Amino acid sequence: MLKRDDHVVAVIGDGALTGGMAWEALNNIADAKDRPLVIVVNDNERSYAPTIGGLANHLATLRTTDGYERFLARTKEVLERTPVVGRPLYDTLHGAKKGLKDFIAPQGMFEDLGLKYVGPIDGHDIEALESALTRAKRFGGPVIVHCLTEKGRGYQPALADEADRFHAVGKIHPDTGLPIASSGADWTSVFGEEMVRLGEEREDIVAITAAMLQPVGLDKFAKRFPERVYDVGIAEQHGAVSAAGLAHGGLHPVFAVYATFLNRAFDQVLMDVALHKCGVTFVLDRAGITGTDGASHNGMWDMSILQVVPGLRLAAPRDADQVRAQLREAVAVDDAPTVVRFSKGAVGPAVPAVGRVGGMDVLREPGTDTPDVLLVSVGALAPMCLEVADLLNKQGISTTVVDPRWVKPVDEAMAPLAERHRVVVTVEDNSRVGGVGSAIAQALRDAGVDVPLRDFGIPPRFLDHASRAEVLAEIGLTAPDIARQVTGLVAKLDGYARTGADVDSVEAARD
Repeated sequence: MLKRDDHVVAVIGDGALTGGMAWEALNNIADAKDRPLVIVVNDNERSYAPTIGGLANHLATLRTTDGYERFLARTKEVLERTPVVGRPLYDTLHGAKKGLKDFIAPQGMFEDLGLKYVGPIDGHDIEALESALTRAKRFGGPVIVHCLTEKGRGYQPALADEADRFHAVGKIHPDTGLPIASSGADWTSVFGEEMVRLGEEREDIVAITAAMLQPVGLDKFAKRFPERVYDVGIAEQHGAVSAAGLAHGGLHPVFAVYATFLNRAFDQVLMDVALHKCGVTFVLDRAGITGTDGASHNGMWDMSILQVVPGLRLAAPRDADQVRAQLREAVAVDDAPTVVRFSKGAVGPAVPAVGRVGGMDVLREPGTDTPDVLLVSVGALAPMCLEVADLLNKQGISTTVVDPRWVKPVDEAMAPLAERHRVVVTVEDNSRVGGVGSAIAQALRDAGVDVPLRDFGIPPRFLDHASRAEVLAEIGLTAPDIARQVTGLVAKLDGYARTGADVDSVEAARD
């Protein structure tokens, strides 16, 4: 347990200072003048992309101004050699250091908050860094140590990557830094290319990014329409509110962000966008299990969180064709927020529809008038769901596979379609808690349809770092696992039917 006089060291990047929570923390920290806290600002001028905004400009001023430290060191050396008056003069000078610093190296923003400022320091100079941290510790109150570092330092391919300096890198050749070719297009690039086409067709479409222009696929749009892109820095809340303002001004903003980072802006999506019926489109990249990006980057909550937002429409495209089609459908809505979410990595081949029920695509017909299972496939899991249907068919279980396309709101045709089947199964790349399966179950209850429903998705826990395939296997979200459980469920229903069980017993088959 920390004692009051224990020193705490917090390290943050300069990009993180563009977020509101950082300044809320600094406000509280500065209020406790005797709190022994050292805040190390790792200033490499970047987050994913170069840091932008007023704070970035201020740090640039500090970064290029080291005259104060040199001046003070030389003055101290001279005055301490001056008999009698030297030391008193230095003490006077040191007492007036605030005004002197602001004159030679303007960094009053931090000290006006009550935070001692040390720097800028070469973050790659171990001796200088240790000296700065030692001085900061001796101060006994909150201190900011401003360290200058270079992202990608020591690896020339990273230094040459002006986009993000290898912030998030896939498989590369270690000598050249060039990516090892992957097969097919990826979800992000499909979105990025369609955004350019939409931008050419509609002058009102603008793009918003939270310091991640290239990772979310907006770099091509920015190159084609530089005046129609807004980078808000690592400040998703501000991005959502800005989108609302732009929509009120007659534009249609497309805010592209990683699915997991939209969590930060839920209040703004709800109260600033949806409440005022703003035509804003949120594009959620890295939705579902991302695996190797780590526990914090799995976009596994968006379809649960957004279910409670009135009026919001949410699309989960299953392939590249649907990304293009549903993005166009989303930006055509100007009186409510829309969301398009897709996965990470290669997009895979197209999954064609064989029919249509309401607004839903039918991906597999059951081949019988009395089908057993209605399998609701959500988004990128469509190929796996078709594999489940094949496995069930081998067990003599007839299956209809549908893709709702728009998973919120639940399509009105869902209830009558479900009523024609013995059991409904939902499969989603999202938390089972409050997700699409839960929404469909509620819609069926509201419609008076008492068909048993089994929902498959991500369990309510943080997932280990692993490949996407490994994570899916670990949580049982694979075709063999799902087919085995659905087979057991149908067998239970057959058993109840043979023994003449009542409706309540059939409902128990959900477990």
